[in-house]
Amino acid sequence: MSQQQNKNHSIKRKLVNNISAVISVILFTIFLTVDLSVDTWVEDQFNQSLTNKANYLKTLVEDDNNVVEFDFAGEFMSEYEAADATEFYQLWHGRDVFERSDSLALYENANLPFLEMPINESKIIDYELPNGRDGRALISHFVAQKDDRNPTHSAVFNTMTLAIAAPTSELNKVLIIIDVVFILTCVLGVFGVRYLVTRIVNKGLHPLHNLNDQIKLLDITGVAQTIESDFKVEEIEPIRNELNKFITVNQQLYSNEKRLTSDIAHELKTPIAELISLSEVAIRYPDDKRISDTYTSDVLSISQRMKTIVNNLLLLQRSSSSAMQLNAQNITLNNLVNQIIDELTFKHPSIKMRLNNEISGELTLNVDEFSLNTILCNLIDNALFYGLPEAPIKLTAVNNSTNMSISVSNKVNKPLSDEQLTAIFDPLYQLDSSRTNNQRHGLGLSIVQSLCNLNGFTITASNTENNTLTFILTLPLKYI
Repeated sequence: MSQQQNKNHSIKRKLVNNISAVISVILFTIFLTVDLSVDTWVEDQFNQSLTNKANYLKTLVEDDNNVVEFDFAGEFMSEYEAADATEFYQLWHGRDVFERSDSLALYENANLPFLEMPINESKIIDYELPNGRDGRALISHFVAQKDDRNPTHSAVFNTMTLAIAAPTSELNKVLIIIDVVFILTCVLGVFGVRYLVTRIVNKGLHPLHNLNDQIKLLDITGVAQTIESDFKVEEIEPIRNELNKFITVNQQLYSNEKRLTSDIAHELKTPIAELISLSEVAIRYPDDKRISDTYTSDVLSISQRMKTIVNNLLLLQRSSSSAMQLNAQNITLNNLVNQIIDELTFKHPSIKMRLNNEISGELTLNVDEFSLNTILCNLIDNALFYGLPEAPIKLTAVNNSTNMSISVSNKVNKPLSDEQLTAIFDPLYQLDSSRTNNQRHGLGLSIVQSLCNLNGFTITASNTENNTLTFILTLPLKYI
């Protein structure tokens, strides 16, 4: 098996990863949008600054009766002075250079770019400045404005071209700072989101951890325990309820197992003690005719009782296991009842007189014969033993559209309590009157219950009128 297959899946890890990824993508999209917007805004401000300077310089160009004048004062725009040489401008009259900034004087052979374009149009381009630095240039084609102080104007318009250039180093620094802030914010945001998500998921999974801690403290071998919670969580409550059911069932099973083990030991202890006692007496008094004459038959009788107990226990275990093979076949119910009567005649010589069989002779079933034989044999045997002496045992069968019900009824001294009706199907459970009989071991009805579960039958016991105990065996239609 590969390492990936061996790796345990984690709800917490999956939740943290998925939620963190979704929120991180959302944050990254927001930050990226903001970064691009800010970058665009900064570049627009830079371009707007070039446009404003160009518009200002164009207002300094006048047409005084067809004489173009440029009234520039360097003290107001020191960036164009030769000493600073940070920005540059150049003015053309037509195609001839009309004016250059003092900053261009440091680069006599350098000229700013000149482009042919319509009047009153401007264009911004990336441009390498005369000093070798990266920059941008704005080129604008315009008409020199007429001097308002001169009432007579020439009809000739003087076209001018202005180019100004500025370095983009500061702009690039600002953009880099914005990008770095964006990256750092994204990284910190991702880690912050993961931290917060982890805290939130841990808090959300606290009821699950609390449930696990309570499960660790459970001990079904001790007193009855259930998983309780101080506060109810909608998603956890169904799990807690099912676990409590599972715990209750297992505690009951454990209790039944302890009782069954104790009862088995009790049932086997008595015949074993009898064998030991009988053997000790025979050894001590080997010449006693009374002992030697009955010793063999007594040992055989006790051994047969032990064999019966062991066989019934094995049958109980077998009927409780799904490994038992079922072989459904068509059988006539009345024939099966007659066979059971013959089997029980040696135990109950009066069975033919006491058993009132009201089952139709034509009724047939498709079931496992061994299972049904064992079930009915135990039910009739119990009815004959626990019923009032000489009182009739009633055996009936009713077939309807959904199932068949077979009932066995017998008279009793007094009705069984609800507790007794529930417990009679438990292994080795015996009514007080049966504990004095060495042939009754309390396994018959347990075997009946197990075989019913294995075959899909249902068996119920109830008190009916006139102190009658009735067992009803219901067979689903699919078996009939």
